[in-house]
Amino acid sequence: MSTEPTAKTAKAELAALRRQVEELRRNRELLNAIANHAPSLLCLIDADGSVRPGATNLAFERTLGYRTSESNGVLFWERFVPPEDAELTRKAILDVVAGRPYGEREGRWLTSTGEIVHVLWTCTPLPPFATGPAWLLSATDITIRKQQEAEVRESRARIVAAGDDARKRIERNLHDGAQQRLVSLLLQLRAGVLEGAVDELSAAIHELRELARGIHPEALTRRGLAAALRQAAARMPLPVELDIPSERYDEQVEATAYYVVNEALANIGKYAQASTASVRVAREEGRLVVEVVDDGVGGADPFGGSGLRGLGDRLAALDGTLWVESPRGAGTRVCAEIPLGPLPMPSRSRAAP
Repeated sequence: MSTEPTAKTAKAELAALRRQVEELRRNRELLNAIANHAPSLLCLIDADGSVRPGATNLAFERTLGYRTSESNGVLFWERFVPPEDAELTRKAILDVVAGRPYGEREGRWLTSTGEIVHVLWTCTPLPPFATGPAWLLSATDITIRKQQEAEVRESRARIVAAGDDARKRIERNLHDGAQQRLVSLLLQLRAGVLEGAVDELSAAIHELRELARGIHPEALTRRGLAAALRQAAARMPLPVELDIPSERYDEQVEATAYYVVNEALANIGKYAQASTASVRVAREEGRLVVEVVDDGVGGADPFGGSGLRGLGDRLAALDGTLWVESPRGAGTRVCAEIPLGPLPMPSRSRAAP
């Protein structure tokens, strides 16, 4: 039997195999090029969280400042994450390794020079390799975005502070100027016989005081939030239960809390048809929680007027939140949360030692 057909068949199969190998090599080079030049920071890790040798891309190396050889085999959270964030990152990664659901999250990674990089990152399981299962860490550098968000917050806070300063100046000018002159004139008129003029002047002084109180209450500046809210509640045509600590807070925090309660009480008086209301202020986990509740008709539209929208902007300037619950026939609950601590400015600053 001739072996020539068999030899030809073997050569053809060998040539086809070589073509397949060459195609696989080209595809691997293409995939490596895509991964290496992708703008995202990419890193392969094993099940224990250690970085696979040579498995970081150029964006990862350039952004964090580590050569490939410096990353090989190290536990990811021990080298690339600030110490105060390491445990949270370790748990997130090992949860994915254990098969739990995964998703995108914000985090902070660490450069070789100790600078913080704000990232949006994920951990994703990959199909098994010949060398065993692997997980892909993929991150987008959002440091500039975080800086811009912080700048917007600071700008809003400056606008709010400027508005509060303007209100205080107007209140002081009304109190020390026109109001004092009207009071002096009233005393002079009382010594005479112009009773009608006295009544009109008394009404004018009352209106002026109400105007000054609405601009910025003197009690808020001098005696704090609790005193100012007690005055606001006393002006209501219905009983208002108060649960307010006497401690003082940051000036902007107090002003914001006061205007939230004042606006909510004003809406209750105008629209709620309520028989009672309550105001609660409490410190909870680094935030001041302000809550106003009534037993009125409900159905309030939080976006229907400018008052609550304006309060939402004021709260956003302090990184706070505002929400309204108002089911029809079941009263209304207005709640605000205001951070009590200073807001950090995200930057590529050095991590704390």
